[in-house]
Amino acid sequence: MRAGSTQKGFTLIEVAVSLGLLAVMSVMAYQALTMVLDTNERSRDLSIEQQRLMRAWKIIGRDLLHIRGRPFFDGLGKTEGPYETDPSEFGLRFSRGGGPMLETNPSGVSRIYYTINAKQQLLRTSWAITASPRVIEGTRTILIDEVEEVIAEHLSSEGRFTRDWPPVNSNQKTLLPRMIKITILLTNGMTSSRLFPGVVSD
Repeated sequence: MRAGSTQKGFTLIEVAVSLGLLAVMSVMAYQALTMVLDTNERSRDLSIEQQRLMRAWKIIGRDLLHIRGRPFFDGLGKTEGPYETDPSEFGLRFSRGGGPMLETNPSGVSRIYYTINAKQQLLRTSWAITASPRVIEGTRTILIDEVEEVIAEHLSSEGRFTRDWPPVNSNQKTLLPRMIKITILLTNGMTSSRLFPGVVSD
């Protein structure tokens, strides 16, 4: 080293400022990464929820478009109409055609119940039309979780939508609604509705 030369370097203050800036940038980068990951997770959860909802709509749609005007005899002295709602809580009960014609159920008609269970799940239960739900548990399928409410509205022959079916004060228990509107409300605030026209009647 030549005489008179000076050695330059970083001062303590400069190092502290650099470390501080690096720390701030690291925090900002971490927050941005966390935000992106959270957004991706929410989008993935929403996509899964939408897929399950679409699957539920396909099943509900097939059921409602195959309603049959056939009363249901449970084998224990009780008769239900072709399509009924439960006035005390959400519940649909109806006869559905288009099923496989088996030896135990040659007509291919089944009885379908839609309910919301205690776990806030939309539940579909089916029986052969010749079976009794009071004796046989039936085939149960959970369509979607975290259901806040399901609303069923029915178009009557007078052109009015009503939640109760058969309509209140109606003497025609075998009537089928002209249209059925189903609205599903989930606990996350998502709402989805479908209108099903052209109910099939034997």
